[in-house]
Amino acid sequence: MTGLAAIADIGRAADPQADDEARRGGRRARRVRRQLRLRRDDELNIVSMIDVFAVLMFFLLVTSSISAARLKALALDLPATTLAREVRPLARPSLQLLADGLRVDIGDGRVQRLRPDDGVRLSALLLAAKQRAPAQDGLDLRVAPDIAYDRVVAVIDALRAVSPQARAAGYPDELFPKLAIGEAAAGARR
Repeated sequence: MTGLAAIADIGRAADPQADDEARRGGRRARRVRRQLRLRRDDELNIVSMIDVFAVLMFFLLVTSSISAARLKALALDLPATTLAREVRPLARPSLQLLADGLRVDIGDGRVQRLRPDDGVRLSALLLAAKQRAPAQDGLDLRVAPDIAYDRVVAVIDALRAVSPQARAAGYPDELFPKLAIGEAAAGARR
């Protein structure tokens, strides 16, 4: 050893606190270098994450489809094995208020003419329409453009009145509570 190095060793031996600081400084420097070197390796491998998520997605889809089939949550309309007769919905009853009287179609395609003051026959036709289609709760009222408002109100009142026969059959206070009012077709005036 040279003289200067020997003097430094003697100084270190005499001052143990300085010696500990030098060792700590060396350790700190090594730790900083190690952290810098490890920071380059901290990147995530995104390809392996995608692989893991693809496998998880496969199992998620398979288990959800099995549980949905088990719970019968899928409503499938499969064709019948035999040919079923096609059922057409019943036509909605309609009433046309024209200048010469009333035209009533209870949904069977036959149009019947009534006088404007024939409330008994009108209530019988409405009861027949209700008996034909009990679930039907709507009626179409078509009014010609030249009809006075008081005649329209009188027909609506007649529609809302319930006959004793309807009450005896157990029908509610109004046979057709949903009333749609519109204009009669131009060809219906004849």
